[in-house]
Amino acid sequence: MNIKWTLLSVLLSSAMLLTACNTDDKKSEDEGNQTEQQQPSDQGNTGKTDEQKTETTEPVENDTQDEPIVRKDEASLTYQLNGEEKKETAYLAESDEQNYSLYKLDGYELTGEEPNKDALYSVNDDSVFMRIETISKDEADYEIILNNMTETMKAVALDQQPANITDKTKLPTGDGIENAVGYEVPKEIGTISGYVFERGNLIVRLTIFDRNSANLTDAFLKMGETVAAK
Repeated sequence: MNIKWTLLSVLLSSAMLLTACNTDDKKSEDEGNQTEQQQPSDQGNTGKTDEQKTETTEPVENDTQDEPIVRKDEASLTYQLNGEEKKETAYLAESDEQNYSLYKLDGYELTGEEPNKDALYSVNDDSVFMRIETISKDEADYEIILNNMTETMKAVALDQQPANITDKTKLPTGDGIENAVGYEVPKEIGTISGYVFERGNLIVRLTIFDRNSANLTDAFLKMGETVAAK
């Protein structure tokens, strides 16, 4: 990869350590609150017999559990490239490191970059890629992930302010996608774009490293918005 791009990628990657720390702190705090709330109370007496209490505390069967998502082997994706609309067939691919699948266009490869991070890169130029991170809502808070993304983009921007993406056509869309937010930072060699959105029980974070000579941001975005839990 280009040295400048690699340094920026490392900076973005290391910033996720802050997310992990904040997430663990929040999880510990929540567990502490739950333990306190579950302490038995010595006040009052319901007057119920042990048999009656046993009957009222039996677990109720949950008939609303989420069903596994069944996805087709392929899907049609439409994206913009240099002002021209492209429509191509994408094929279902599953992450080996994380609990998601997505639809991948020909000419791209998905690989594990490091624990809890994947890279979807262009075969023609592997310095053009999208980092994919998914976090369960049971393990993290959306606001923490969003704040981490925005602060990281500010750090990468250095002497400039990241541009908030307000054009909805440039944000992740699709069935089940909620609270999509994006920022972009133009650089001399290309543009870095960061996105966070929710889908089902997943918080998805995407970071796209594009080059001016490639201009594949929209193609990456259209593949990224197909990320869903396995």
